Amino acid sequence: MSLKQAPPMVQGIRLVSPNELPDRFRPLFPFSLFNAVQSKCYEIAYKTSDNLVLSAPTGSGKTVILELSICHLMSGFQTDQFKIVYMAPTKSLCTERQKDWQTKFSALDLQCAELTGDTNQGQLPNVQNASIIITTPEKWDSMTRKWKDHAKLMQLVKLFLIDEVHILKETRGACLEAVVSRMKSVGSDVRFLALSATVPNSEDIATWLGRNPTTQYLPAHRERFGEEFRPVKLQKHVYGIQFNGNDWGFERVCDPK
Repeated sequence: MSLKQAPPMVQGIRLVSPNELPDRFRPLFPFSLFNAVQSKCYEIAYKTSDNLVLSAPTGSGKTVILELSICHLMSGFQTDQFKIVYMAPTKSLCTERQKDWQTKFSALDLQCAELTGDTNQGQLPNVQNASIIITTPEKWDSMTRKWKDHAKLMQLVKLFLIDEVHILKETRGACLEAVVSRMKSVGSDVRFLALSATVPNSEDIATWLGRNPTTQYLPAHRERFGEEFRPVKLQKHVYGIQFNGNDWGFERVCDPK
């Protein structure tokens, strides 16, 4: 009688193997096991079409969860039947993601295009033909403000990926909020995934996004992971500075300039 080896567990979470995915998706994940954060979100990201709000430390592998949701979308649609929007707050993040995903998804016949303030008119045909559009809130806002001019594009967007969703609380948050609200109202069955390392009120964002287009009264799935899931632990040190009773002198000591 042979005993099967128990599945590996981390923090009480069963680790999932990429071998559970169809053959064509496995090369996207060149490792033997998803980590604990990825494994906990695997069922929601890959096996459902529900919205998800994820808060997890920097370096915990949140991008893989976005890639799982892309694989789920590809399982139900032909390449020419959908578009994916990835939104990040800075052009540098957009450029990094475009280079990474263009290399990764080209084997699956998915083309990526960057749409930021640096995109010129000559590059717009590439954006229109791309399956994955990588953009900033401000640029997507300017593109879709007159959404009837881009009605066909808006109807093709099936997956909307929001990185660094905590910028909602900043000055630029109004733009992100407007963009997401617009996509919810004029899009066609759009799925939202929102990621952050620092968002404090993920439950409010989950309520705002809703579970899916047909059950908006239920909150989106929400996963929150603490510092114990950080791959590299942070060390915190407190240095004391002696105060000699002179406020001006104290500020001068504190100011490295």
